[in-house]
Amino acid sequence: MQSTRVALVTGAARRVGRAIVQRLAEGGFDLAFTYLNSQTAADELAGIVRGMGRRIVAIRADFADPPAASAAVADTVMGEFGRLDVLVNNASVYEPSSLGDATLEQGRRMWAVHVETPLLLVRRLEPALRASRGRIINLTDLLAERPWPAYLLYSVTKAALLSLTLGLARALAPEVTVNAISPGAVQWPDDYPEEARRRYLSRVPLGRAGTPQDVAAIVHFLATEGSYITGQVLRVDGGRSIA
Repeated sequence: MQSTRVALVTGAARRVGRAIVQRLAEGGFDLAFTYLNSQTAADELAGIVRGMGRRIVAIRADFADPPAASAAVADTVMGEFGRLDVLVNNASVYEPSSLGDATLEQGRRMWAVHVETPLLLVRRLEPALRASRGRIINLTDLLAERPWPAYLLYSVTKAALLSLTLGLARALAPEVTVNAISPGAVQWPDDYPEEARRRYLSRVPLGRAGTPQDVAAIVHFLATEGSYITGQVLRVDGGRSIA
């Protein structure tokens, strides 16, 4: 069995997940990552990581079907690498859902992606993570604690992932640490209005948006250091959560 550390990052072909994969590869990890529709971006990312001399496998998985997706992803990772040291639950569905417009279908899809699939992945990969004294890092959101009415279902299901983080930290101790990272604005949606961006940043003490690399750096820290940190939420938001 190989001794190189292995990380699995979900939802990682683009945006923050992509930055996490690249940072972990730079740090010496071999990688598996999942994607759904971004085939071209996934292939490009895999090529970049292989160019660093690291092993990587890209896994297409639809997290709206948690039992099938978690089984396929876990089986692929263990079949390819035979171990797992770090699980980063990053996959996300970010879309508006106000009280008047939210649908049950939308809520069930977000629950599947943000809560059920991470739970089932942890259940399937628990033996490997315990054996490696591994790390689980869940990407929540500032909205989990300060929900926006226009993104009601997103906020609620990310809050559930935060609660899952705390429960898993107790359930998997002492072998596995489990923490959450709660970003603020680190990468705007492409269609996010400029005026709304300015209003948001006016309430951020550091006065600027973050970057995907800011989040990736914290993931790398938790993956490699911080062995006495578990059950915590690290807010990477420029101070927005205290303003």
